Amino acid sequence: MGGAPERNSMFRELGLSERSLTALEHKGINTPTPIQKEALPVALAGGDVLGLARTGTGKTLAFALPIAERLEASRTPGRGPRALVLAPTRELALQVAGELEWVAPHLRVVTVYGGTGYGTQAAALKRGSDVVVATPGRAIDYLNRGVLDLSQVRVAVLDEADEMLSMGFEEAVETLLGATPEERQTLMFSATLPGWAKRLVRRHMKDPVVVNVVQDEEVSYREIAIEASPSARLAVLSDILHAHGPERAIVFTRTKKEADEVARALSTRGHGAEAVHGDLNQSQRERAVGRFRSGQVNVLVATDVAARGLDIPEVDLVVHYRLPERAEPYQHRSGRTGRAGRSGTVIIFHTGRERRDLAQLERAVGRKFEHGRAPGPEEVQQAKMAGLLRRAAAQPEEDRAIWREVAQAWIEREDVESLAGLLAMLLGGAPKPRSLLTGDEGWRTLELEGTQLSAGKVVAVLKKAGFSDIGRIQLADTRAFADVRASELAEHLPRVQGLKARPAQRVPAAQAPRSAGRPSGRARRRRVNA
Repeated sequence: MGGAPERNSMFRELGLSERSLTALEHKGINTPTPIQKEALPVALAGGDVLGLARTGTGKTLAFALPIAERLEASRTPGRGPRALVLAPTRELALQVAGELEWVAPHLRVVTVYGGTGYGTQAAALKRGSDVVVATPGRAIDYLNRGVLDLSQVRVAVLDEADEMLSMGFEEAVETLLGATPEERQTLMFSATLPGWAKRLVRRHMKDPVVVNVVQDEEVSYREIAIEASPSARLAVLSDILHAHGPERAIVFTRTKKEADEVARALSTRGHGAEAVHGDLNQSQRERAVGRFRSGQVNVLVATDVAARGLDIPEVDLVVHYRLPERAEPYQHRSGRTGRAGRSGTVIIFHTGRERRDLAQLERAVGRKFEHGRAPGPEEVQQAKMAGLLRRAAAQPEEDRAIWREVAQAWIEREDVESLAGLLAMLLGGAPKPRSLLTGDEGWRTLELEGTQLSAGKVVAVLKKAGFSDIGRIQLADTRAFADVRASELAEHLPRVQGLKARPAQRVPAAQAPRSAGRPSGRARRRRVNA
């Protein structure tokens, strides 16, 4: 194999076959990840493994290689699977199946998932399989119809078990495991360990070795909490996308309807955006993800269910459009960025009333977030211009040559107005006035400077100057930032007495909210089917 032993020495030390080593070499995989390094020795020896690892850490190979090593090829027609892999979504099921196909080309892999007709998948099962990768709901359907026979399963895998619980698959998973032989090997992987997962371990696993790489992981992305009211959130999101200029960004929404609305609105604001959610059929979802992966669109707006298991290695920015209700989905969503040695950015939108919930989320994930602000109008305009210049520089020479004479003529006659109009068409006109504190439109933020500042003093001075409507106030040492109605600014700003007052260009980030000692009292929130 020409040097393969040296390149794959760590995998070779695990006792992998030449067949598996060759498959890894062809994929350029030379060194096991932490979860693979810890889980593979136990799994290859036939032991049960409980692996705690986040999305994107290479856990698929931690169970795919043991399946490839343990199962030999079979050509028996109509044979039942000897390995069963359960995954929470069809995207993840398809991704896992694809990986198994190259890791174990000697095995026949059948993928079973909802959202498509029963006939083709049922026929594939009846022809015989070695490995079935399935979502729990569709697997139960085939089990009840007598199409899926699990009596020969030797290896059962639960991938992202915590997410299967959150999606309501608890009963289905229990039934499916109950239909497999008790002497099987069981491998379970999860980012967190909710109560059901612990009970499942006790009932269905035999002295599992716990491999926890979550506790040793350091996130490779910045986490920035930004306050934005629901009415201003879309505009703030658009500005963030312009200012950050990500090649690929995923915006997570709570509902399918919201995903559609946000994607449409972003498209009208100059962003290439696609929505992905459970109402789209498989071909529509694959087409949207393919356009995102190829760079035809740079923003994917997705619900949790649709976004699990997407094989997109280079996401620069993840945005939580609404404050996540639990730590588990937050971790899974955020894990889409900062992968494969790359850094990334995670932005969490929240309202002023959600600061206590935000503090609870920080405690749950064990990290403090940065507290930032939406980019200001000047920053957004500069980012738009920089993006336009990058796109212009990337135009082919033959295309630029067509317009060179026109450009030269504009320069010679100093046609500034035509150029300004063209930029306005491409980049938009004057930005609407918006608060730098909350992002709400119709407000302007004033920067006030003086001694012994208090919110009461700021209100009194502004009221005396004639401002009738005063919004958010933030104090920062000898300065204060206050929102006033934009329509009143020109008239009343010159009349401010006792404090230096000017329109603010930027404001410092808000202080992190104090950690709440007790839960907010908010009862279990209603989950919306995504």
